[in-house]
Amino acid sequence: MATSLTRDRTRILPFAAEVGALGVVFGDIGTSPLYALKQGVLAVGGTNFMGEDVLGLLSLITWSIILSVTVKYVMLVLRADNDGEGGILALVTLLDLHRSALGRRWYLLAAGLIGSAMLIGDGVLTPAMSVLSAIEGLQVIAPELEHWVVILTVLVLLAIFLSQRLGTERIASFFGPIMLVWFAALAAMGVHGIVQAPQVLAGLDPRHGIMLMVNHPGLAGVILGACFLAVTGGEALYADLGHFGRKVIARAWLFVAMPALLLNYFGQGAILLVDPNAVRNPFYDLSPDLFDVPLLFLATAATVIASQSIITGVFSLAKQAIELGYLPPMRIRYTSEHNEQHIYVGRLNWLLMISCIAVVIGFGASEKLASAYGIAVAFAMVTTSVLFIAQVHRAWGWPAPTVWVMAVFMLTVDFAFAAANLTKLHDGGWLPLTIASVIIVVMVSWRRGLEAVVAQQVRFTEPLDAFMGRKDRSGDVDSPRTAIFLSRAGAMTPVALSRMAELLKVRFEKAVIVSVWIAARPRVSVEDRVRMTTLNENFVRVDLRFGYMQQIDVPSVLGPALSARGIDPDAAVYVIGHERIIPPDEVVRLRDIIAHVFAFLARNAERSVDRFGLPRARTVEIGYPVKM
Repeated sequence: MATSLTRDRTRILPFAAEVGALGVVFGDIGTSPLYALKQGVLAVGGTNFMGEDVLGLLSLITWSIILSVTVKYVMLVLRADNDGEGGILALVTLLDLHRSALGRRWYLLAAGLIGSAMLIGDGVLTPAMSVLSAIEGLQVIAPELEHWVVILTVLVLLAIFLSQRLGTERIASFFGPIMLVWFAALAAMGVHGIVQAPQVLAGLDPRHGIMLMVNHPGLAGVILGACFLAVTGGEALYADLGHFGRKVIARAWLFVAMPALLLNYFGQGAILLVDPNAVRNPFYDLSPDLFDVPLLFLATAATVIASQSIITGVFSLAKQAIELGYLPPMRIRYTSEHNEQHIYVGRLNWLLMISCIAVVIGFGASEKLASAYGIAVAFAMVTTSVLFIAQVHRAWGWPAPTVWVMAVFMLTVDFAFAAANLTKLHDGGWLPLTIASVIIVVMVSWRRGLEAVVAQQVRFTEPLDAFMGRKDRSGDVDSPRTAIFLSRAGAMTPVALSRMAELLKVRFEKAVIVSVWIAARPRVSVEDRVRMTTLNENFVRVDLRFGYMQQIDVPSVLGPALSARGIDPDAAVYVIGHERIIPPDEVVRLRDIIAHVFAFLARNAERSVDRFGLPRARTVEIGYPVKM
């Protein structure tokens, strides 16, 4: 229902939808002109560049945008949606990698987890790089204020992360018009520059890019890594697919974002041909002096939006990972009445904020931060291509030669960028890889830990049929209440029910065994959400199914189903088990490290009573130890 409402609003107000997409989806790639060409010129040789070098850089940037963003993402990857939802984990669920026996497909799941970790890690660097690049305009406008750059950047980042509580929908409606003005300014500045040196349009010829790489073979990787900064926001188009839909994103890109970006890059190139000293900051030197101060404020606003783009994508990605069992539960607040995909993850927001500020203070300048920026997205793009190709081969029915041609094209482009970004490893590229490695450890530890907990529950409990068939309960105390037990183990007896029967000798008039299942699609319809089975006069089993992007509110879904069976849901007591994870005393194997990480995550995860929306006044938690 939420998705249909969003699509209806998109049909009614198409222009408003595209403006909203500009405010959320294109912020990252939309601010790349602040630093991409500048870093490319510095890679070639700084002030020693020649006109042919500028044309080569423009050629590489232009064709990177066309091939990597327009062809790969807009024309191809955006079509691989899972019921309207995008992102790397959407491909994981489409391929059914998260719960089926993998066999030789284990590398696909590994690719999905690596790509997800890289994108979450990129959420630390994108806001820092974007905002720092904009504020550095002070060095051009008022050099005496240079020492304020880092301080102002930190203040802007604080404002960005504190505003996340407002929600994506409100932020999009506020930021969208600003981003529209930003792209209009990019285009106008570009035309202003091109008029001064029309010969710069020769950079559209791909041969200039090829010759640049041939003429500087020792710098080819560094140059290509710098040009990659122009497409680093491409992955956000796919990650934010569920917020706006493929057609809206495609129209906003083809008719607004891409033309404005290309015009601005060529305008900067023209200024460099006219005045080589503009290499200090070609973006701000492209603007007439009269507009420098307004441009500084507009650029800062645009980089705020760039930060929003990646933060929104990280929230969506984290939500998917939580429901698929790869991240510990965190409290998620739904910020839109119309779309369940608009969410706010408070704990993740604060972690990103602290990390971003630390990065800004640690690096201090966009030139230094550029060495760390881009490498995570480059590898995320590789993993997206691998999973997308597997999905096309599996489900789209394309001829094998067509799939192979597409695979060669996509992977050649992506591996070229990934290899080029490896040249940044020693200058700061280790940072995003370190962040991604930590996230991967968290993902693997949580998943393995959950599997171990379920295995122990199955081992130390008994099938529900056996529990119901016991005859030796003459001494049990009968309770007139209905008890609702949450179970992870399906047909097995919930641990909480077993312990109450064994230790307290309590037997309820009605025991409802509820299992919550997360489907391999983002949404499950209301008709398919509840399956209830009456086992005998005392026991009822209920299976609840939710999509991995839906809000899990057990009472609101379970209540009507119970009422239809003559059970008063408002009089029922919820009984849930709470595992106390006990890790090994000694750490001698990798398995022991994973167990300790899982124990730490379990202690700090959101409790089931909050995650499932259970009524606190009628919920009982029964703790029990689980030895890992």
